[in-house]
Formats: sequence, C-alpha cells, structure tokens
Amino acid sequence: MIKINDYVILTGKVKGLEKNSVGFVKKVITTKAKVFFIGKLKEIDIELSKLKFIDTVKTGRPKGTSKEFPHKICNVCHILKPIEEFDINQNAVAGRTRRPSCKNCRKGIDGVALKTSEKTRMEAVKPEVFFVCPICKKASIPGITANLVIDHNHETGNAREWICDSCNTGLGRFKDDIDLMQEAIKYLKKHNKS
Repeated sequence: MIKINDYVILTGKVKGLEKNSVGFVKKVITTKAKVFFIGKLKEIDIELSKLKFIDTVKTGRPKGTSKEFPHKICNVCHILKPIEEFDINQNAVAGRTRRPSCKNCRKGIDGVALKTSEKTRMEAVKPEVFFVCPICKKASIPGITANLVIDHNHETGNAREWICDSCNTGLGRFKDDIDLMQEAIKYLKKHNKS
C-alpha cells in the first residue's frame, strides 16, 4: 500500500515523464496520489495503478557496503536505471564505485572535451617550477604540492588556463555556470551576516 512520503516510480510514460521516473508521494486519496517527481520538479495527480513503491536504500551501492544492487537512481534525471547505465568512477576504490549520474546525463555534464590542438598548445606553456592558481591564488610546486589541470570551456572545447585541480573541481561542481555561482555567493553572504 503506497502512503505519504513513500518513494515511487512510474510503471509507464505519463504526462511527459519517463517510465521509472522517481517521485515521492505527497498525498493519497483513494485510488489517486499527488506525487512530486524529482527529476522534473513536477507535481502531478496520478492513478495509484501507474505507480510502484521503490525502496531507495536498495538501489546503487549504499554507503559503507560492498553490495551493489542491479538498479540505481541517476542524481540528475532521477530515473531508476540498470546499474550498467552508470560508468565506473575514475576515482573508484577497487573499481566498484559508480558515477552518480547515468551515461546519458553525463553527456550534458561533461560537454565538449578539450580539443587536441588546445591540449598541445597548453602543454607548451605548462608551469614546471612554480605556479599560482589564477582563482584561489594558492602557490604550489606543480605535481608536488598541487596537481595542475587545463581548464577548458565545455561548450567549445577551447582551453582557458592552467588552474589547480581543487579549483577545477569547484568549477565543475558549479557546472561552469555563473548564475549558479552567484547563487552560492548570495547563500554565503546570507549566512555570514550572523
């Protein structure tokens, strides 16, 4: 019996939502439910017969366990997919941790790869002895006290500059999105007032 706050998946395509889209139940009224679908930030009224309960703990690879379930929920589209739809994370311990985003959503995240010609150009100006990151201003010995990476535009494939790997990760986490970074700045300013 589906109840309030249960996680559910769609058993078929409904109102622009894909089969296996994950949502949570906000209200149940006899044969219908009001469900908020996370991937689309969309709330719909739907027949209970078109929903299936999902135990989210039994998806992917729960923290602190070595067990991997046959399905995982993508952290972008929030659709339950076969585990094979998630690449092994490059930083995986023993090669078993999977990326949180499915292969299809990764295309949008990864964007255009660094052009080969741009990589060649940047390798010619790679800092060898001393480096100051243009973002965080941290000084380092390349390859010893910091790893340097070529930052690039994910829409064009063109290189920008050498930066430290921490700042590169930060830009990636914010999807190179200036508006999103400004929201983070507003958030910090809001909480720095107290």
